[in-house]
Amino acid sequence: MNHELKFFSWKRIVIILLVGIGILLLIPRIIGLKQTVELLKQVKYWAFGLALFSESFFYIGSTLLTRAVLRMTGDKLKFGDVLRISLLDSFSLQFLPLGSFGEAAVDYYFLKEKNVRTSHIVLMFIARTIIVYLIFTLIFLIGVGFSPTNPSLSHGTLLIILLIFIIAFSLFFYLISLYFRRELLIKRANFAAMLVNKILKIFHKRIPIERIPNLIDKFYSAMGILAQNRRLQLSAFLGGLIFWAGDIFCLYFSLIGFGYLPHLPMVIFAYAVARVLALVSFIPGGLGVTEGALALVFIGFGIPSSVALAGVLIFRFISFWLTLPVGLGSFLSLQKKYIKMGIQGHFDVH
Repeated sequence: MNHELKFFSWKRIVIILLVGIGILLLIPRIIGLKQTVELLKQVKYWAFGLALFSESFFYIGSTLLTRAVLRMTGDKLKFGDVLRISLLDSFSLQFLPLGSFGEAAVDYYFLKEKNVRTSHIVLMFIARTIIVYLIFTLIFLIGVGFSPTNPSLSHGTLLIILLIFIIAFSLFFYLISLYFRRELLIKRANFAAMLVNKILKIFHKRIPIERIPNLIDKFYSAMGILAQNRRLQLSAFLGGLIFWAGDIFCLYFSLIGFGYLPHLPMVIFAYAVARVLALVSFIPGGLGVTEGALALVFIGFGIPSSVALAGVLIFRFISFWLTLPVGLGSFLSLQKKYIKMGIQGHFDVH
């Protein structure tokens, strides 16, 4: 298969835009025209300003994380260049096929242009992914663990949260145990890839299972790099924490913007659930999945349906749609440079 950046599709962009417009047009019908008008009367614009400000830290955190990991391999890039990578990554995850694979490919082409060695790019991507999802797991466990402190929850809801916490906590420590058992980790990774490939078959794609042992080796190499420099390790973890906190507080302030003060652990829990569902849905940007999951969890936690739906849509507008022009512009610029340079990529899903 051609390795060039030809996996970008204007058709995909147009479809997603049309779906987004459709969702916005349906809101008055879903919430009710009268309730929509009432919501607009009690809007707190300062909260939306804070939501926008919080979302900027999502990209700042991503930049700090990526820059710290690159410095671990001796590659020093300007803050502005790495910020551009963060914007590209966000666009790639939303609009390119298979999310993380599209993100990896775009990272490769951009960093290759900056004369970063291929081996360093691979280690950077793996190390960054490890940190991002390790912090995500910890934040999720904290959110689930403190959700019962919400006094408005019913006994049934508390039992469901407790069950989710036990399952997530057990899975987390099981994955940690796999780290110390390399052969078993490879077997489990192969099995997971086989399951994912059954789904990807629908899209005529597959994860190359034969590459998994090599990826596992690079995973351990990335872990070794992370352990070498304590100061950069702290900077990377701080960047990852800011990365997730920015998005979560954007959601938090989006709900406050409609006059409802949400329980923060509940917001963390809902956000994490929506993220996981969007990730496994294989739908670009989790469009529809994220909105539906967030709204359902919030309504289940007792937030008025009109506030939940409106807050979620403002959050998605800021975190998803607002950065689209910047990310698209950066991607097209990179694609144009790539075509001129004729660089051959190494991240491809057959």
